[in-house]
Amino acid sequence: MNFTPSIISTIASEQPTSIGQLSTERLGFIILDFMFGTIITVGNAFLFITIYRDPCRCLRSPSVFLIANLSVADFFMGIVSYIRAVELTYFYCGFGDLLVLNLIEYFIGAVSILAGVSTLIAMSYDRYIAVIKPFQYPQKITNTRVKVVIAVIWINALVMCVLPIADVKKENFLLAYCYSHFVIPSFILTAVYAKIYKMVAHQRQELKDVRASLTAANKRKQLERENRMVITFMLILFIFYLSFAPYFIHVQILYFCSCRNSYAYSVYRYIANEFLSVSSTVDPFMYAWRLPKFNRSLFLCFRRWRGRNVVAVWNGTSSNQNRATGQ
Repeated sequence: MNFTPSIISTIASEQPTSIGQLSTERLGFIILDFMFGTIITVGNAFLFITIYRDPCRCLRSPSVFLIANLSVADFFMGIVSYIRAVELTYFYCGFGDLLVLNLIEYFIGAVSILAGVSTLIAMSYDRYIAVIKPFQYPQKITNTRVKVVIAVIWINALVMCVLPIADVKKENFLLAYCYSHFVIPSFILTAVYAKIYKMVAHQRQELKDVRASLTAANKRKQLERENRMVITFMLILFIFYLSFAPYFIHVQILYFCSCRNSYAYSVYRYIANEFLSVSSTVDPFMYAWRLPKFNRSLFLCFRRWRGRNVVAVWNGTSSNQNRATGQ
């Protein structure tokens, strides 16, 4: 695959001009990148292996497949952190810039973020159907359909990220990339989750007016599980916004502000790149903290790896109930 000179020169032009001033800061970013890379790859690999092994037999639902896909995208962001650390180390030692490594970092990072955003959109649709149209969920959201969606997500991400290599100006691509995969989805996903949460709150209020019965008690438990999962996805979405916002600002400064050659911008650019790793770092811990079935499954996998014989028992809903609501 041949990279056009225009792309290489564009990337090279983004390197900070204040090399001497940034030496100390760059060393700190190198350490931070290695830390992020280790936490992200280990955490998400552990999560993905847990989903694959499924010790409690409760992780074979459409929503979990989407979580696994987001975990894969996050894992690649950990690889990006390692690549960035190697690139900064090379630059810190005075060997100049590795343009090929920079391109690899850009490509993997762009594909991972695109796949992550698309997965968040798919997750919001999954929760929307589960809460707003629960009786249609088993027909509309199936494991097969989710697997097809996941394949489309990665194909789309790969095609989109090849555009800058195919003589599409990087400036135009980055601007379109930020607005189409950050700004627009931000408004849409916020509106969708607001409606979902409003419906969950309405259902909870209705259950308060129902007299105590076994059916009502089961409905309350199911609603609490649904509420917990919705809040978890909303937190993940918020953390993603927090992670990508500094990079979005960086792109606006890069192409619309003359201060892009300043020392302050050079430091900010590194900070914005580091923030891209925050959501990938937090996501696996969020699942373990917020979702009981992930907590239990991770615990059982850990005990098995330590050589203990553990009987896997899941005391949540049955497999049929899980499939009916995507939990």
